Amino acid sequence: MKALLITREDIVKRTPLSGNIDLDKIKHFIKIAQDVHVQGILGTRLYDKLGADIVAGTLTGDYLILVNEYIKPTLVQYSFLEFLPFAQYTIGNKGVFKKSSENGETIESGETDRMKEATRDTAQHYATRLVNHLRANAHNLYPEYLTTNLIDEMKPQKDISFGGWNI
Repeated sequence: MKALLITREDIVKRTPLSGNIDLDKIKHFIKIAQDVHVQGILGTRLYDKLGADIVAGTLTGDYLILVNEYIKPTLVQYSFLEFLPFAQYTIGNKGVFKKSSENGETIESGETDRMKEATRDTAQHYATRLVNHLRANAHNLYPEYLTTNLIDEMKPQKDISFGGWNI
């Protein structure tokens, strides 16, 4: 899928990221979150259908509701979670650099870990809502979620386990 399911504005509105964040800084992490987390939940068939509809400009109806109400909140949080460990670093030709600010100070790793855990909890909440919605409505609204996938495709995660908890 080539389409991003969220925009820079989505991630800025729903996370503590600054409004002046450069999309190039987070785009890679959005793609990772889509491929790893969202495709894992949706399965390849539904994931590819949504991407194709977005690229074609034909995303409407129940699929538009699925994206706006369930996938976007989930993807925003997983994107932020993927970005957090790398937020203070810049990687260039001359190496890896840790950013510093004249008006602020970097936080301790324990504080970053707490931010990651809080973000993970939020992402898992939205992922649970997404899975519950898909399970309740797949037969009527999202046949791709029920379609048998090929060997090289990801099957939808219909039961999500978070840290030993089965949801």
